[in-house]
Amino acid sequence: MAIKKKPVQSALLKKPAPAIFNFQGKVKYAILAILAICFYANSFSNEYVLDDEAIIQHNEYVQKGFSGIGKILTSDAYDSYFKQTQANQHLAGGRYRPLSIVLFAVEHQLWGESPQSRHVVNILLYVLCVLAIFYFLRNYLLKKMSYGEDIAFISAILFTIHPIHTEVVANIKSSDEILSMLFIMLTFIFSIKYRETKKKNSLIIALAALFLALLAKEYALTLVLLLPLLFALYFKEKILKAVVSSLPYFGIILLYIVVRIGAIGFPHQAGQLDILNDPYLLATPLQKIASEIFVLVRYLGMLIFPYPLAADYGFAQIPYSSFASPFVWLSVLVYGGVIYWGINLYRQKNMLAFPVFFFLFNLLMISNFILNIGTTMGERLIFHSSLGFVIIGGWGLVNLTKKLNAPQKKLIITSVLGVLILVCFIETINRNNDWKSNFTLFTKDVKTVPNSVLANNKAGLEYVNLSETIKDTVKSDSIAHKGILYLKHAVQLDESDVNGYLNLGIGYCQLIEPDSAKYFWDIAKRLYPEEQHLTDYYALVEKILFYKGQKYGGQRNFKLSIHEFETGIQVDSTNADMWFYLGGTFFNSQQFDSAKHAWLKVKQLNPNYPDLNRCLQMLQTGQ
Repeated sequence: MAIKKKPVQSALLKKPAPAIFNFQGKVKYAILAILAICFYANSFSNEYVLDDEAIIQHNEYVQKGFSGIGKILTSDAYDSYFKQTQANQHLAGGRYRPLSIVLFAVEHQLWGESPQSRHVVNILLYVLCVLAIFYFLRNYLLKKMSYGEDIAFISAILFTIHPIHTEVVANIKSSDEILSMLFIMLTFIFSIKYRETKKKNSLIIALAALFLALLAKEYALTLVLLLPLLFALYFKEKILKAVVSSLPYFGIILLYIVVRIGAIGFPHQAGQLDILNDPYLLATPLQKIASEIFVLVRYLGMLIFPYPLAADYGFAQIPYSSFASPFVWLSVLVYGGVIYWGINLYRQKNMLAFPVFFFLFNLLMISNFILNIGTTMGERLIFHSSLGFVIIGGWGLVNLTKKLNAPQKKLIITSVLGVLILVCFIETINRNNDWKSNFTLFTKDVKTVPNSVLANNKAGLEYVNLSETIKDTVKSDSIAHKGILYLKHAVQLDESDVNGYLNLGIGYCQLIEPDSAKYFWDIAKRLYPEEQHLTDYYALVEKILFYKGQKYGGQRNFKLSIHEFETGIQVDSTNADMWFYLGGTFFNSQQFDSAKHAWLKVKQLNPNYPDLNRCLQMLQTGQ
């Protein structure tokens, strides 16, 4: 007698959770691409800003196009800039990031120095980066998680629209951040694909992507830890096996280190540090540690509420902290909790552990704990960590609505995303406009970060430069004075700010006040005698003093005329013209002995000076 099998009750079968966003994958990719383009389309017409000058415009290797690529691959990122400014490397370890600079050289070869074309490329790279992130999350990292594809889509949207990314996308130089993230994602995708299919092509692509990620920026060094972690979580294997599977990638990292050392040498730091390149230069060891801990919670605050934004948070915008500050201990507690949570997730083999540690490891790279990164903090620096943050945010949004039915869940999540997209769109569009030019950027940011030495310096110089273009003298002088106020605030914040003193001199030259210009340039000379532009600056002062000396002499205001000529001689005692006209002014004011001294000095400098003998003869008859 045959035994009938009992039918399995449908209630016992585990049904997959209904999708929140049930449209096709290609539609989701299209939505992400359209969002990215819409958010940054108004930056297409932006100019070169900030470090674009050093990395692109004045980089002789970039300007050579294809023929400069070899030098780019074997030089520090700022090598050309340092040579032109006769400066030393101030950043420990150097900056070997040739991939984006090679891209700039290729662009120069193809269409010259068009910032608009470069902005288009930067936005297209951002689109590719966003799509690669979604592909990785959707097909690998979150694939096996409940609501995994929805969390992947939500996370990719949050990443695309996050306003803290405006610096990375709107500033051409920051394409190194985008390229780094793009190739890190490709490394993850093809490394898992290789282990699943054993196809060697996937391994080759994964290894090549890792090497390119390292050439884009040093952040890919975190993959020493992140790749074994990914393998252990995704394949549910022990960490030792995951490490063994990562050995080929460790080999690529070792190759990169060898290439890097061959190109720029061992980690080094040449020249004396200044406060703008080492914001903790004046801090005690305890203040430095406390400040670095405090900055971590500032980063988290900016990820949660990214407003207002600024291009610089360096000295002295963020005051030094101490362990008496409650915010330092808040940071310790928050990050201690995140680390504890991440460890527990890993023990449970929960894939959410990966974004937690992706956030933490990339944050460690920019924390100043390991290496002086040359600034206190920066929005572009949190670009990589923000991915881990938005994945956790996407998971949290879905998790908070888990007890709701499908229609309610969809309504709440789409409503939240709709509000976020609208708010972030408004802020991003406005911030892109700030990045239009150096003038728009720094005259806006100096109000956001009023104690930033860099922001005050840049804003002041931009106002002085603007004053030179205005024909109305009253309006021009008013704008120059506004710039000088910012420049004076910069040197008050940092008394060793050479650029501040140099720019103050330029401002006072614009106001035709050569005495004040010389005063500030003399300070700059004491601080940095090697400054190559000082000779040209002093020559400008001489021209102004000579002009004013002649002007006052023509008005028969001999006292002021003598003052201007004598000040000019203090600038350059070998200026025969200055001595000759000084002698003439003395003669006209009947100070014959002084006139004789001045004209004899001219004879000593240039015996064949025109009209000199006639003047000396006139001096004898005049006496």
